[in-house]
Formats: sequence, C-alpha cells, structure tokens
Amino acid sequence: MNSKLNFTHIEGEITKPELVMYSLSTCAFCRRAKQFLQDNGFAFSFIHVDELDQETKAQVKADIKARFKSLPVFPVLVINDEEVVFGFAEAKWRKTLLQGDEGKN
Repeated sequence: MNSKLNFTHIEGEITKPELVMYSLSTCAFCRRAKQFLQDNGFAFSFIHVDELDQETKAQVKADIKARFKSLPVFPVLVINDEEVVFGFAEAKWRKTLLQGDEGKN
C-alpha cells in the first residue's frame, strides 16, 4: 500500500523508530500531532488521506482497518510498521515515543 502513495517526509534528529502518519488536512488533532513530532525532534512521513482520490482513500482506510483490526481514527501513527496509535492524545504519544526521556508522567 505505502509504495504507491506520495508521503511527505519531515526531517528530524530522531530517526528511530520509523514513524508514518496518516492524517487529514482539516484535522486540528492531526496538526497538533505533527507539531508534537516536530517539537520533539522526530523524523516522520505523513500523508493527508482526505486529499487522495476516492478509490485510493477507500483502499487506505480498508488497509488500515484490516491490518490493525480497527477503523482509523485520525491521526493514525504507525510505528516501525508494526504498532499503531489512533488519534492524538499528547500524554499517550509522549509515553509511547518518549518513554524514559522525560520521566513517566
């Protein structure tokens, strides 16, 4: 699925884990999630699913649902192509991505 999509890559000092985000261009939580990743120095790739053609958009959503056994709640953050975090809750993202860097709050 990913090989056919045109992701935008954002450079960052932290390149591990590999982060891929599926977002919506009009989603405030998606914007906050991108800002969180940038503010914390993560390199990541993202795509605005709502800007894809109807067929591709439907396929991306179906692939996410099949792979992670849940309907996508945007933003969708895929970590190392194996773990997923649905939606943006800063505390959860902080715990998942920065565990140990800033304590365990």
